[in-house]
Amino acid sequence: MKSKKKKLAKRVKKLVKHRKKVLAPASFPAESFFKAKIKVIGIGGGGGSIVSEIGRSLNRATFVIADTDVRAFKKRRGIKYFLFGQEATHGLGTGLNTDLAKKAAESEKEKITKLFSGQDIVIFIASLGGGVGSGATQTFVESAKNFGGITFGIFTLPFKFEGKNKYKIATKALKGLRKSLNVSITIPNERIFKVIQANTAITDAFSTVNKSLIESLESLIDLIYSPGIINIDFADLRTILSGTGSQAFLNTAEAFGSDRAEKVVREILHNPLYQNSNFKAQKVLFNIAGGGNLSMFEVDKISKGIAADNQSAKIIFGISKEPHLKNKIKTTLLMTSQPAIPIQKVKKTVVKKQQVKKEKSKKIKKKKLKKITPLPVMLPVFNVLNQKPEPVRRSALEVREAQEIEENKKTKQEEEWEIPAFLRLKK
Repeated sequence: MKSKKKKLAKRVKKLVKHRKKVLAPASFPAESFFKAKIKVIGIGGGGGSIVSEIGRSLNRATFVIADTDVRAFKKRRGIKYFLFGQEATHGLGTGLNTDLAKKAAESEKEKITKLFSGQDIVIFIASLGGGVGSGATQTFVESAKNFGGITFGIFTLPFKFEGKNKYKIATKALKGLRKSLNVSITIPNERIFKVIQANTAITDAFSTVNKSLIESLESLIDLIYSPGIINIDFADLRTILSGTGSQAFLNTAEAFGSDRAEKVVREILHNPLYQNSNFKAQKVLFNIAGGGNLSMFEVDKISKGIAADNQSAKIIFGISKEPHLKNKIKTTLLMTSQPAIPIQKVKKTVVKKQQVKKEKSKKIKKKKLKKITPLPVMLPVFNVLNQKPEPVRRSALEVREAQEIEENKKTKQEEEWEIPAFLRLKK
């Protein structure tokens, strides 16, 4: 009996194991899921210093510093270095010589193109106004045109005290870069004064900007890699960032307390570092993350706040639960918009429209004039209804005066005709 019971028990165990295997969902290795490959490239001294700080904090992305100056390369964990243009610059910087920087990059174009192979998103970071940042970045961006992924630019503009020449170099470079990129963000260095205090040290001031970028980029990368209740994937990100020449707004806001949803709405739509503060979005992507106590009312309030400010935009949103946030709500917002038509172009089109309107009105008037034949000047007044002339009644005195006037005119003409032409007085 005992042996039979043991055999039955073994059979049951086998059946249970078999059933578990059959009913269990198919397990896939982590490698089989799509994970977007992201590369962040800092070009020049300014871009390199930003990337060196971002690279310490962010995982899930490859960081590269590209420069002509050997002295800019300091060994840092998790950061790769790309030295280019040694023949043109002899391993030194380019100063404000953008042509030299461009020449240095052009000479290494094949090597630069290899940097983008197998990547899904490439983020270019550069401080415009200097030689390498303004001159070489264009070559890097143009080399990435055909790699098939998304190109994202983050650029800083020089301080006012750096002079008009530097600012001209920066703005000229920015115009060319925007045309070649999918999207770009511009941060004028002057905006630093809006987020620091009077006694903030220089290094801390620049670090404040870098921290803002780190938080935003980290949140954006997390959206792609971390599944949520309502998920945002790489396809959604591609939809938002598709096209060329778009300007972007990227921001992250965290809040806690009873009014945490209201705080997030106030903070998420305004980033004091960005140039385009009144941003009118065409495409919007946002994610709301919170702990176990994240309520539907809070999600609704934040969503409505973002949507109300961008009523005509295409919106994609996600919701994710993150236990480490506990009593906090964290929202990440990415918006893109095509740049507005320059004022000069608008003026020209308005002038053209006005000219066309004037020409049309002239043509219409001419047509009307042709159609309406003027009535002949005559003494009798016409009765419009009967189409018969009514004779004007005059007194005998009026008739005599009229006859005398006509006779006087005739005598004067006759006197003039009798005088030779060369003796006649000119009136």
